[in-house]
Amino acid sequence: MVIWILAWLHVISAIGWLGGGIMVVFVIGPALARLSPVSTGEYFVTVVPRVGRFFQIVPVLTIVFGALLLYDNGGFGLLSLSTTYGLTLSIGVIFALAAFVVAEFFAIPSMFKIVRMVKKMRASGQAQPPTEFLATAKLARVTGALSAVLLIITSIFMVGAGFY
Repeated sequence: MVIWILAWLHVISAIGWLGGGIMVVFVIGPALARLSPVSTGEYFVTVVPRVGRFFQIVPVLTIVFGALLLYDNGGFGLLSLSTTYGLTLSIGVIFALAAFVVAEFFAIPSMFKIVRMVKKMRASGQAQPPTEFLATAKLARVTGALSAVLLIITSIFMVGAGFY
């Protein structure tokens, strides 16, 4: 019963992580590019803090539930590179951890930095964004897309491991 619960918690949180990433990168990001600067700023100040927290919590839950599931299902020895299952699962874990690092240390901090810039612009009545704004926005876009691609690759390997 514990394995079943952990598996569902892991899968549901992974769906949230991947689905949220795909939505932000492939739907919301391109839509923001077509909005006015005022509307984009409003989006960042209103929505991004909540989205950022979501992407700080859900990936951690996915990894914790996955580690507990692995441990309860036979231990970390299942990541043995000498079996097809272990190799496939290990590759999936590596890609998931890479997606986590890219998102947590580059994409999300960049998004929060944009929020701070927009708030500072509003408070000072500044019309033009600071010089670092475009570079920060590009970093958030690129690292967000990279994280989403890494998660898609992760899902391929994790689902593939289920067939061995």
